[in-house]
Amino acid sequence: MPVSFADFLKAKFALDERSLNREVRGAFLDALHSLPQIECLDVGAGTCATLRRLLNSGLTAPLSLTALDRDPGLLDIARREAEGWLRALGLDPRIDAGAIRTQGERPAAIRFAADEVKDHRPDRLYNVITAHAFLDLAPLPQALQRFAAWLQPGGYLYASLNYDGDTALLPVYEDAAFEARLLGHYNHTMERRRVDGRATGGAYCGRRLHGLLPEYGFDILVHGSSDWIIAPVLGEYRDGDSVCLKALLEMIDGEGQRSAVFCQEQLDRWHDDRLRLLQQQRLELTIRQLDLLARYHP
Repeated sequence: MPVSFADFLKAKFALDERSLNREVRGAFLDALHSLPQIECLDVGAGTCATLRRLLNSGLTAPLSLTALDRDPGLLDIARREAEGWLRALGLDPRIDAGAIRTQGERPAAIRFAADEVKDHRPDRLYNVITAHAFLDLAPLPQALQRFAAWLQPGGYLYASLNYDGDTALLPVYEDAAFEARLLGHYNHTMERRRVDGRATGGAYCGRRLHGLLPEYGFDILVHGSSDWIIAPVLGEYRDGDSVCLKALLEMIDGEGQRSAVFCQEQLDRWHDDRLRLLQQQRLELTIRQLDLLARYHP
């Protein structure tokens, strides 16, 4: 059975935790601790992994977070999960007009907005915007223009796990040239992606974002690699890594299937071989990614 997107998001939480750049994340948390109140927009929130991280980061300032995602089903999962995370912290979440609120020592207000980024109409300015593994799917100039309009002067943008051009599998496949063509095609599908006729961050989102941020009034404070490395440790995969690998193989194979440029027999042989190694806990994967923390100074 194919891995659902919601299951993929759940499985990769621990992988993301291991992969996030520590220096960039540390600078981001230091910035949050300096704020008297946090007004955060989480763009492409999915099942609210960013909220989960913030709640577990020891923040004491009042937190207001708007989870923005086009998929209402993912936000429904996020809403249910968020109540559990808050209770685990000893807080008492209450539902108020679709938002989750807590009182007491750690006041929080979590709102959910099922919209495209282009359709979001905020009723406040934010002092933090987060975008986790999302901007490769969005047209970057238009996204940064909106972020600049939605941020208070001096506000922060934390953009994490931005894909940056390389996916590699080990051990080397017996037909290395075929796998190289397939992975190259996988990147090419990201480069061809269009939203409202505009190119997205695509396969080189990390470096494109780094180049564009200053053009929209953002100073880059710190950036660093956040590569995914999935490999067995003492002969076994960690956490949800096997599910992540299976999902990624399905994505790569799916793009090959849709292209009609690969021999079906070769594609099936490749997928079967990689699944066999996955089941034997011998398959490894590396994906290049970049984290950035920037501050808006109009």
